Amino acid sequence: MSRPAGKTIERIESDAKDPRWAKVFLEGTVRAAARLPRESLTELRIAEGGSWTPTLAKRVSHFVIHRDARECAMGVLARSSQNATTMAARLTRKGFEASVVAKTLVELKADGWLNDDTHAAGRAESLTRQRRGLSQESVEGLLEAEGVDTQRASRESKRVAGTAQAKRAALEIARKAIAQRGKKPAYAVAATLSRRGMDRSIIAAALRSEGFDVEE
Repeated sequence: MSRPAGKTIERIESDAKDPRWAKVFLEGTVRAAARLPRESLTELRIAEGGSWTPTLAKRVSHFVIHRDARECAMGVLARSSQNATTMAARLTRKGFEASVVAKTLVELKADGWLNDDTHAAGRAESLTRQRRGLSQESVEGLLEAEGVDTQRASRESKRVAGTAQAKRAALEIARKAIAQRGKKPAYAVAATLSRRGMDRSIIAAALRSEGFDVEE
């Protein structure tokens, strides 16, 4: 984004495609040395007639890199919820250095765009909506596989799947699946429920309630 330093900033022009952005031109050059949001010019101390020093060139370069990382992160958040772990991984895969990633995460958290608690709660609720009757252990494991830390995964899995109400709901789901099995063997239905992450003790209780023997 920068050109050879030590020259005078000859002019600053609005970008024809978007006047919210400005192009900075140095003396004796026809290509812009930088394209920046207009509001950033004061922050970066860029003005016509000023000097494009190595220090300024470096400051602009850092600004652009951090801005790109922020825009990348916002694009990711627009598509799906993230926590600090998953966002860091995504930015790293995009090629941003560790210091840039760390700063971006701090800013996103400060601005309220990144909240590990909210993310963990939302993902736990989403998982139980998508796969009804999941056990607490299954929810916890799925959350951890998505990058949610152990403490939050344990807390949220207990909240959505570990309560008495959630277990009663899971039991009803299992009983209904077994009762409406059609031509499928009841134990085949039970095995399917188990593979989908339902607690085995709940499945066993559902089988008993439908009149099937279950070994302890």
